[in-house]
Amino acid sequence: MNVSKPQRAEAIKGTNWKMRRFFPLFLAFTFVVTALVAAQTRPEAPRLLFPLMAWDYVDDRATLKAMRECGITAVAFVRPKMLDACQEYGLKAIVFDERISGGDWSKPFDGDRASRNLPSVIKEVGDHPALLGYHLKDEPHAAEFPELAKAVAVVKELAPGRWPYINLFPGEGDSYGSYLEQFISLCKPTAVSYDRYVLGEDGEFAPIFWENLAQVRDVARAHKLPFWNIVLTAPHWRYRELTPADIRLQVFGSLVYGVSGIAYYKFISAELPILNAVDLGNFRMGPLDQFGEKTVTWEWLRNCNRQVHKLAPTFLKLHSDDVYHFGQVPARNHGPTDHTLVRFLSDGEFVVGDFTHEDGTRYVMIVNKSLKHSSRCMPQFKVAPTSLKYVSPVTGELKPYPAPYYWLAPGQGLLMQLQ
Repeated sequence: MNVSKPQRAEAIKGTNWKMRRFFPLFLAFTFVVTALVAAQTRPEAPRLLFPLMAWDYVDDRATLKAMRECGITAVAFVRPKMLDACQEYGLKAIVFDERISGGDWSKPFDGDRASRNLPSVIKEVGDHPALLGYHLKDEPHAAEFPELAKAVAVVKELAPGRWPYINLFPGEGDSYGSYLEQFISLCKPTAVSYDRYVLGEDGEFAPIFWENLAQVRDVARAHKLPFWNIVLTAPHWRYRELTPADIRLQVFGSLVYGVSGIAYYKFISAELPILNAVDLGNFRMGPLDQFGEKTVTWEWLRNCNRQVHKLAPTFLKLHSDDVYHFGQVPARNHGPTDHTLVRFLSDGEFVVGDFTHEDGTRYVMIVNKSLKHSSRCMPQFKVAPTSLKYVSPVTGELKPYPAPYYWLAPGQGLLMQLQ
């Protein structure tokens, strides 16, 4: 069909007018779709979260993503090149470098070598926003403290505010108290971290968990230092495969003592690929299995971590005043006294922490110590509060306490506000 030039010009003019109308709508539609896809694929934006660290080595983004989706906020350990990826996923990280820590976990720490190499490593890392600290040594003997002190001093001088990371042995008794005091007096750390695993194949929750917590808490508080507890999430040796109650009791049992952070050993069901770490053979059922796939433990840990993060905006503003037990009282602990907020609890065994908010309001955390039985939570207070509320572990909101209907699942903790 023949079309005259004027007709063609008019047709083109009409088409351009339609395109001018359609193009802004097309751009808006593309922007909305792109934003929706990005919102679905990127990790949840960080909020005020409680420090929860995966005690593991990571050199791939898929593992970082699985950690972040599980509610992890920090990872130990990464090389400097992974810090950008950590930042992308909202994770803090402890930097690992053999020039500092050496290449074999079993060899004594060399403070002179670390002091020589730390300046170049710190310069390389710079003031990266994902940097939490620098790994120095795991479970050092007291004889290594003078050497570790050299490296701690360099980190504090050249990277102020970063953690010269040392994790201590577990222990108990006077000799362990001396070990803790020597560490603090010689190394002058910025925090105290230790590990204690109590989930044996006999199905019990060893009471040494509470004794070790109390001793570390007392020493750290005396020196005005924050303290971290490392708990078990990847069974090995004669440790059992975890239940949801095992996870809850380790986590809420640490919070009730006022810990500043919790680390999980391990996140991956395999030996560390660094420090010449040995294959223990029966690592299993950690949050990620030996092939990097999510296990049911990942689901259970994510559920518990979500609850902790809901409590975090309140909990992080609390100061721990006292910890006491109802039922069996472990060594180095005590039951209720004339000064504790809770006078009596029936229907089970509990550990209770008294706290003071930065605004002066009093709080208590009550944890059900049973791994098998739910317990009704009906505290009797020394002075009856005029208002009793609890922090919802689902929404984080303060709600009126629904006594006498509120029960605690095995290992579950509850944070309550008294006014």
